[in-house]
Amino acid sequence: MRPVRIVEGEGFKELLRTLEPGYTVPTRATVMDVVHTKYLSIRSDIYMAIQDCEAVSFTTDIWTSLQMEAYLTVTSHFITGDWRLESFVLETKKMEDSHTADHIARELTEIICEWDIPSSKIVSVVHDNAANMVACTNQLVQQPRWGKMKGVRCAGHTLQLCINSALKQDPICRTVAAARRMVSHFKKSAKATTALQEQQKQQNVPLHKLVQDVVTRWNSVYLMLDRLIEQKGPVSAVLTDESVSKRSDRDLELSTSQWRTAEDIVAVLKPMITLTELLSQENNASLSATVPMLMNIKKRHLVVHEDDSRTTKIIKTTLSDEMDRRWELKGPGLEISVYISAAVLDPRFKKLSFLSDDQRDEAYSVVAELAESLTDRSCQEESDTVDPGPTAPKQDAVMAMLLASDEDEEEQDETSEMKVYLKDFTKCNGGPLEWWKKNEDRYPKLSRVAKRFHSIPSTSTPSERIFSKAGFIANKSRSALFPTNVNKLVFLAHNFRRIRQPQVQ
Repeated sequence: MRPVRIVEGEGFKELLRTLEPGYTVPTRATVMDVVHTKYLSIRSDIYMAIQDCEAVSFTTDIWTSLQMEAYLTVTSHFITGDWRLESFVLETKKMEDSHTADHIARELTEIICEWDIPSSKIVSVVHDNAANMVACTNQLVQQPRWGKMKGVRCAGHTLQLCINSALKQDPICRTVAAARRMVSHFKKSAKATTALQEQQKQQNVPLHKLVQDVVTRWNSVYLMLDRLIEQKGPVSAVLTDESVSKRSDRDLELSTSQWRTAEDIVAVLKPMITLTELLSQENNASLSATVPMLMNIKKRHLVVHEDDSRTTKIIKTTLSDEMDRRWELKGPGLEISVYISAAVLDPRFKKLSFLSDDQRDEAYSVVAELAESLTDRSCQEESDTVDPGPTAPKQDAVMAMLLASDEDEEEQDETSEMKVYLKDFTKCNGGPLEWWKKNEDRYPKLSRVAKRFHSIPSTSTPSERIFSKAGFIANKSRSALFPTNVNKLVFLAHNFRRIRQPQVQ
């Protein structure tokens, strides 16, 4: 993530002459040749890994460099044969045109074609709630090249929209605005900051800095208010100290009711913040936990009680309503969503206790039918690669179908994988992937479906985490980087240590 021209710097050369006098520093061209060679090598390894996997999902987002150049980054996610969840950057493309749904859809289609990813393997594209991204995935769903792909909205972003809706309610929004002004005062005044540190020492309060909320950063309002409550004593002491604060600055102090409102906000939002962090874990099959966790929060935390304050009631009601609306938790079709299908294949949540009996039966039926269709397709693909031979087996199959009895169907139903799986109470201590690794042989059909749904990230944070690395690469000192080199450097920065190199014997 350093500029390649560093090898031409006199200071760098002098450093290496001191460290290793006999070493010849490679030229800039040599370094780029090595980067290109390593890029091709790791790209080949990732290509083969994707070809060998059962299914693959994607996350995508658009970021802007310091030169105000827009790039689209796509990450892939899949489960290996030994049930490891892998995540690799596939491509970082410069967006020359406007960020319309048509343009994004074309770029995404071009990327999966370049990587030769079969439509039968594509499971989902996870994205944020931006209108162009939503419209883009709606287009992709209609294209045969994308198979039966599902567009999945980032759960973390959706949850933040729910929280933001609650924070916009009055008097909550006025308390947040007042807290923001107070923190901004300390951020801009060196004198107030120094006085705050002195008060922290005197009152034996943790020497923590105040946190300023940022519109684009998740959970930042909660973090700002939580830190303010921790530092309430020192902050109030500084603002009321005439030797430090002007008369106008003293008006920044929150009123008693506003401090109480801030405490109510933090108390209600704390579990929501924990949920966001859990869903954003990259090495966790979190899609299956999304709806069960939302239902648990609604049932156990967002229920309105008579003794709740007015602020608490407003936040709980708004959050609950927004979650119902954005995830369609009360609407028809929840039982056939990717969230519920993933939950069915997670031993921790397969009972779906939050659904009605009819909804549960439908959810189980959807997964069981997909398992059978994947098995039939696999058998068809295998038969296409061998000599068909005589037609007797087909005739036998027809005869078996004609002579089948109701008793045969009942016996088959009782021994179906889904029936046995639902009665299986084997503990799931290490998460769903660890459980399926141990039980794959017992449920060969369902395990194939599990690899599909557990490959779907719950959030688009894998793509967004790339932005911090990309910021070091496409910076002001490297403004002349070609887009192809940006792609290679971002690719290597993320994938270099993730790809498992063969062990030397």
